[in-house]
Amino acid sequence: MARPLSDRTPGPLLLGGPAGAPAGGGALLGLRSLLQGTSKPKEPASCLTSRDTPSPVDPDTVEVLMTFEPDPADLALSSIPGHETFDPRRHRFSEEELKPQPIMKKARKVQVPEEQKDEKYWSRRYKNNEAAKRSRDARRLKENQISVRAAFLEKENALLRQEVVAVRQELSHYRAVLSRYQAQHGTL
Repeated sequence: MARPLSDRTPGPLLLGGPAGAPAGGGALLGLRSLLQGTSKPKEPASCLTSRDTPSPVDPDTVEVLMTFEPDPADLALSSIPGHETFDPRRHRFSEEELKPQPIMKKARKVQVPEEQKDEKYWSRRYKNNEAAKRSRDARRLKENQISVRAAFLEKENALLRQEVVAVRQELSHYRAVLSRYQAQHGTL
């Protein structure tokens, strides 16, 4: 017993040719001519039994075609001087980098009496100030990189949502074509 059309998950190449064939290839034209009654299928059984299934695709290798031109000032603030410019299309943050950082309570400042501020004290103060500056700069750089990457991902996400809508519309069209074919010629 055949399942209803809405419960079926069609193969990825139901109406297309083999993997890599151009969209709207010969199989679709053959189906159109069948629906219009202008010709008979050459080999209906081979179309149903020898479907080429595409190989799995690594999501990291898929590139979405879109224009994304971040502000050069943002890129400059997201890049380490003297190193390669930050590219939000290619950079991937690790789970560890994106974890929220706990808020640390600052230690109370201890006033050091003037008579104890010797050369060792000022050397340690200088080192600490430099370390704090490096830490703030690194945090600011990471925040800038994350914000530029987030802007890129938001734009990419919007584009992909539009593409999903178009593909769903195309799928519903092909399902309607298939149901008209099945109503006229029986189930596949």
